[in-house]
Amino acid sequence: MMTPRERITKFLNGEPVDRIPNGLGGCETAGLHNLSYKTLKEALGVSDPKNRVCTFMNNAIFEPSVIDAMEGDIILLGTKMCPSRFWGPTADSEWKTLDIWDTTIHVANDWQFRKDPDGTYWWDETSKCPPGELYFDPVPSSEAGEYFNFETPSPDDFNPPHELPEEQLKKLAQDAKFLFENTNYAISCGEIVRDLQLRPGGLTSWWMMMVDNPEACHEFLGKAVDAALAQLKQLDQAIGKYCMMMGLADDIGDQRGVSIGPDLWRMIFKPHYKRLFTEWHKTSNMKVSLHCCGSIVDIMDDLIECGVDILNPVQISADDMNPANLKAKWGDRIIFYGGVFDATLFAPDAPEEEVYAQVKQNIETFSAGGGYMFAGVHNLPGNLPESHIRAMMRAYRDCRDNPALRGTE
Repeated sequence: MMTPRERITKFLNGEPVDRIPNGLGGCETAGLHNLSYKTLKEALGVSDPKNRVCTFMNNAIFEPSVIDAMEGDIILLGTKMCPSRFWGPTADSEWKTLDIWDTTIHVANDWQFRKDPDGTYWWDETSKCPPGELYFDPVPSSEAGEYFNFETPSPDDFNPPHELPEEQLKKLAQDAKFLFENTNYAISCGEIVRDLQLRPGGLTSWWMMMVDNPEACHEFLGKAVDAALAQLKQLDQAIGKYCMMMGLADDIGDQRGVSIGPDLWRMIFKPHYKRLFTEWHKTSNMKVSLHCCGSIVDIMDDLIECGVDILNPVQISADDMNPANLKAKWGDRIIFYGGVFDATLFAPDAPEEEVYAQVKQNIETFSAGGGYMFAGVHNLPGNLPESHIRAMMRAYRDCRDNPALRGTE
């Protein structure tokens, strides 16, 4: 029996492993809402009281007690979306409790929450969760500023930082070393470096600029890549010898396809992603794990050509993203991470056996020939029935050791 670290090391190198890797909770978008994480613990018989919030998406940090109980393989080192460190002897001092959703969760010390008399919770005064809701959403004024701004900023004024804060690098290095020496998990670094999700002047302005002034877009994106590569070099020096994969995010697709169309994406974004990931692979041994929602079949070949190693969350409910199609066309060229349980495809009262059968079929489809890591589609919602969680985990257990699925020893 391989240890998780041994398994993921071989798996990422394309070598045979002893079972389908379990990556649940291994990145910011392969987990569960904190309420469903609590349900998962109950289903697993885990009594660990920790329920720490990972990001603004209200997803949980998977604790070793849960990873062990579900026989997981990957632990998340940290993310730029959370100011508190996750691991090490002093990590607990950076968290505080918050009572919400009739339960107690743990939030970063630097995050500020308040509760209105009507039961509305506010997070840092920028987003709110009304009574009966399970997520914090930006207040309307914030949304208007993002989507309906028509400024035309100059790329001359865009100077993203090329250096990560020294204290952040120090803490990440300490925590990565701690995990490497005190656990046998594969270590995944979350989203840390500068990404290419640019919106200078607001989303509408940026989309107009791509058509009216593509040269300016290339200047913006070129500077973003320069910053990302400089930060990556620093980060690799700090944690590269401990971590096996690192995340980067860009929601290129929507339900129907590539949001700006595949041709425009190739013209504006592809050259920069190709430079970023080509240099990434020269700089670091950490695999590129790209988070991208939606239907992206029209640019899958392009993403692979650019150097994407791992795709998450594999939104199978989007158009043309069914597992059989994805596996047949690209299963031998990229690792699919997620994709087997899309909560939007099941009614809340769907029978457990129905969920089990579909998840099992999806796992078998994605895993045939290897190149698959188990997880749901994105962070599963907070109102997920325990029966669905049981079905998902049972389907994984019934598939993971199947010698008929290539990629196993």
